Amino acid sequence: MPRDKQKHLFAGLALSLLVGLLFTPFWGLTAAVVVGAGKEVMWDWALGRGTPEWWDFWVTVAGGVIGHLLLGLI
Repeated sequence: MPRDKQKHLFAGLALSLLVGLLFTPFWGLTAAVVVGAGKEVMWDWALGRGTPEWWDFWVTVAGGVIGHLLLGLI
């Protein structure tokens, strides 16, 4: 997996776990989805700081899903 995608996966996972532990796993997953979309739209597209990619968004969401599932185990 390319390094960029690894970063997106880890960011989604970390965000999902952090918010999920503070609130509920649902809100952790929701945060990963919202931040993943926001990063692609605001940072990459609107500000022109990168290249917006659907795969970056989906890999971030995948990290959020993994975090959500892990929290469901505890």
